[in-house]
Amino acid sequence: MVYASTVTATAAVKRNAKLKKHSFGRTGWQVTEVCGGTMTWGSFNGKEEMAWEQLDKLYELGVNFIDTAELYPVAFNYGKTTEEWIGNWLRQRVKEGRVDRSSLYFATKCNPNGVGASMPGREGPHGYDVEMLEHSCRASLARLSCDVIDLYQLHWPSRDTPVFGCAGFYPEGFNRPMKYVDMGEAYAKERFDKGHDGGMGVFERQVSALKTLFDKGLIKQWGLSNENAYGITMFCLACDKLGVPRPVSCQNDFSLLNRTYECDTWEAAYRFGVVGLPYGPLAGGVLTGKYGDAAYNAAEGRPLDQSRMTSRPDFQPRYGMPAAMLATDEYVALAEAYGITPTQLALAWAKQRPCNANGSIIIGTTTVRQVEECVSAFKLELPDELMAAIDVIHEQYRNPSMYYCDKAVCMKAAHLGTDAWTAMSGRPSGGLTLLRSPTMRMGLVAAAAATAAVAVASMMRR
Repeated sequence: MVYASTVTATAAVKRNAKLKKHSFGRTGWQVTEVCGGTMTWGSFNGKEEMAWEQLDKLYELGVNFIDTAELYPVAFNYGKTTEEWIGNWLRQRVKEGRVDRSSLYFATKCNPNGVGASMPGREGPHGYDVEMLEHSCRASLARLSCDVIDLYQLHWPSRDTPVFGCAGFYPEGFNRPMKYVDMGEAYAKERFDKGHDGGMGVFERQVSALKTLFDKGLIKQWGLSNENAYGITMFCLACDKLGVPRPVSCQNDFSLLNRTYECDTWEAAYRFGVVGLPYGPLAGGVLTGKYGDAAYNAAEGRPLDQSRMTSRPDFQPRYGMPAAMLATDEYVALAEAYGITPTQLALAWAKQRPCNANGSIIIGTTTVRQVEECVSAFKLELPDELMAAIDVIHEQYRNPSMYYCDKAVCMKAAHLGTDAWTAMSGRPSGGLTLLRSPTMRMGLVAAAAATAAVAVASMMRR
């Protein structure tokens, strides 16, 4: 750790009394800047009452936006359960007069693998055709105990592009962990043909299917998820051509460890008026600091081996790759310098990024205590000097939870030598003690001075 250990805070973090609401994109909805995420309710949260406790706390704290999916829960026990639990809670709390349905906005998703939306004779992957999309939508409505879905999202592309961890583009399903049904080899052979539409036919088919949901009053708005600049652009053009509302949001992986959305994907979203609705702002819990420092895990009130990275090491290991852990050490030290928790730093930063303006940040929790800490982050305003210091660390560790060519190389990280460790395996014995020793910190001051000066100068030029 070179930079964060030398930082001295000269500006305070502002603490507001209440959560802010703002207009969500072009919808006119007044939503909180924090959205309740639910994807582990039914897996890591094995009891329904645990989900109800978190929903009660979210509602009590003023959060009025909830995101889920037919796929949820994830990691294990995939599909249906999470929506059912939310629907049970909503139906009961409305009956009791404790919750006003009209004050809440619910978002859910259809996935092209068909998980959570089994249909006789249509098992397996699909391309968001009208039959499957309407079937999935109606099934989600029934489970959620809702008459209409506020925001209906396409969970990931059905075409042959990489998703979930790969930052580059490769055709024909390379670096893609699941099957695809659109484009692929046939498209590759046709793409040089005169008059080829660039794949527009696929997007028009899916947009036409969404139009059916609008026409039947099943959804109010729709959005994208795990999309790239090409996908956002083509969807918006197809919508304009067919007279269908454009997507209002894009739900992509985004955190201090993965800022790839801020590249050309954000430009496409920005130009077409699509707002950010990012997931993963804590990188699977890594950015809480608990995998590198037992002190942060102690607040959880449960053993670390019950947390995601250690209990299910094959699920989303990208968040715990060695370079990501080194970057996390920097961000943890930076949070400590400003008197806030690493969780609060990660979430408040995501809220303040321009790419998420007029959007909402999806948190993921498994306990009421986590809900309270996560929501508290959205009452904070980080000073410019802290935002600039974060950028300095980013320049040193650019998108360390992503891989560009070969995931195995990043997981092993042989180039990091003895510094390499993962959230799944744990920090080497004594590593944290050395990292935080006064001698180590003093020895790093001179090396960091020039970097800190550059950060301040950069901030002043903005």
